[in-house]
Amino acid sequence: MEHKKNIWFITCFVVAVLGLFLYTHSKIALAAKKEKGEMAKATVPTQEFFSKLRKEPITPDDSGNISHGGGLTMTYTGPKELFPGEGKYGKLFNFLPLIRWYAPEQYYNNDKYHPDSPVEGEYAGDQCIVCHSVQTPGIVAQWKRSKHANPPEGKEQVGCDRCHGTNHKKLQMPGYNTCGECHPKQLTGHRSGEQGSHTHAYRVSVLEAAWQIEKPAEEVSACATCHAIAENRCDGCHTRHEFSMAEARKPNNCGVCHTGLDHYEYEMYKQSYHGMIYEADGSSWDWTKPLKPENYRAPTCAFCHMKDGEHNVMKDSTIYSHMGTSLVDRGAPQYKAKREGWIKTCQGCHSPRFAKDQLEAMDEAVKVSFTKYREATGIVAALYEDGVLDPMPEDLAPDWAGHYTFSLYPGGEGRMFNESEVERLNFEMLVYINNAVYKAMAHFAWYNATYGLGAFMQDRWLTQIKAEASRLRRLAELEKKVGIKHKTYDFWKHGEYTDLLLGWKRKEGDIAESPHPGHH
Repeated sequence: MEHKKNIWFITCFVVAVLGLFLYTHSKIALAAKKEKGEMAKATVPTQEFFSKLRKEPITPDDSGNISHGGGLTMTYTGPKELFPGEGKYGKLFNFLPLIRWYAPEQYYNNDKYHPDSPVEGEYAGDQCIVCHSVQTPGIVAQWKRSKHANPPEGKEQVGCDRCHGTNHKKLQMPGYNTCGECHPKQLTGHRSGEQGSHTHAYRVSVLEAAWQIEKPAEEVSACATCHAIAENRCDGCHTRHEFSMAEARKPNNCGVCHTGLDHYEYEMYKQSYHGMIYEADGSSWDWTKPLKPENYRAPTCAFCHMKDGEHNVMKDSTIYSHMGTSLVDRGAPQYKAKREGWIKTCQGCHSPRFAKDQLEAMDEAVKVSFTKYREATGIVAALYEDGVLDPMPEDLAPDWAGHYTFSLYPGGEGRMFNESEVERLNFEMLVYINNAVYKAMAHFAWYNATYGLGAFMQDRWLTQIKAEASRLRRLAELEKKVGIKHKTYDFWKHGEYTDLLLGWKRKEGDIAESPHPGHH
């Protein structure tokens, strides 16, 4: 009797499992069969769908109407006016008219792009002051406090017409060459930096940056203006019209640009003891004094990177590593002179042995951070090789070059958009977190090197990458087992924003040469 009960139990169990398998298979098959229909529904424009749902009219986004809840019933119109890009990729991208103020030699001072002025006539500097004391009193007050208005004995006053010209219809926006007429030493330093310096902040890091080239001009105008003023004008550091050296020496000045995600320098400085001392005591320091250890209790950005007023900020920098995304041992023998230079800088307040140990700690922290990135990248590359990325490169919008190259391979483009989730995580791990480890250790921001923005954040991203890779592989195995051939959803390739990307617009021969642009 017991034997018969066992047979009966086993038979029921097998039938139940088989039934469950058939039921699951039929549900998955049905879902796959419906997939095309669901994808078709998804192609209904968002505006049309929500217009019917909310009973709202579809209107252009420049109509002045208020579209509550995310502008879902509005259509994109785009800028009314765009200026052409410049450089070897200039035919591929545009700028908003805003760029003329930040790249004046190329745009503002060019009759074709010069803003129209309602005032005609020729005016000398004293006449400018009379009118602008009413029109723009702030800049007149700033100028009156400046050394331009109050020059040292034996120097001439620098008035408005000296920098802007006298013809009000054709006023000039001064760039670094204008300033260099009176400040040749500073101009030479500013124009002699290597890659990674202000010297190339615009002409390389904007005009040859894939992100700038392939995205809509209005999306990346802030990137362009920040980089452009750093290279093209001098008042990015000592603002017009006071042009104060004291202002340029303060860290919060540098923090306007050197902040956030892929350039965390200001945050790291503030989190260090140096930054804490600056925030505690800096308001009482005499910023008119030269940047010497005896004049300042803690170093500032300019103290370390622009010693004695040196305007080539790379001269006393460490080894350029593409914003910390390239691995280099800065303590290697071939960089001995650089390392000794930094130790000497620290010797203003610290012993050379202390400085040496601090800098070696930076070297080691950076090197171990790249073990995590390599581990993560190996996982992501294997997903691509096995064809289980979702989506695969060919299922995305084409990259800036009109190609479908895997982001991590030669010719591919490292980016945080138009790619699979696991590639995005991998990109962020390198550009935002590996970089943060380096920036934190270089500025002695201990908390951010580990808990805050660095090493322990890497642990989270590595775990997320492994979890996503596990999910993709298990899903691929399941689909293979039940015979599903998944077709990537069209929303990866097309969409209201995605269709604006440059890759869709590329044509054969639209640039003279086509090496991959540099990355920001």
